[in-house]
Amino acid sequence: MIEQLRGILVQKHPTSAVIDCGGVGYGIQVSTRTGEALPATGTEVTLYTHLVVREDAFTLFGFIDEQE
Repeated sequence: MIEQLRGILVQKHPTSAVIDCGGVGYGIQVSTRTGEALPATGTEVTLYTHLVVREDAFTLFGFIDEQE
């Protein structure tokens, strides 16, 4: 599984973000708490993740810290 991502924050929105990890842009759903805590675009960020696999979708959720 994908336990965490570390890379350059390319885009950020209140409930989503894109992180470039080695040339691959991962789209991540985030809580508003995490969205507010994200650094400026263009800087390095680490998010802890949880991948939800469904019949019709793979959704990657990101969290600023392990407690969330």
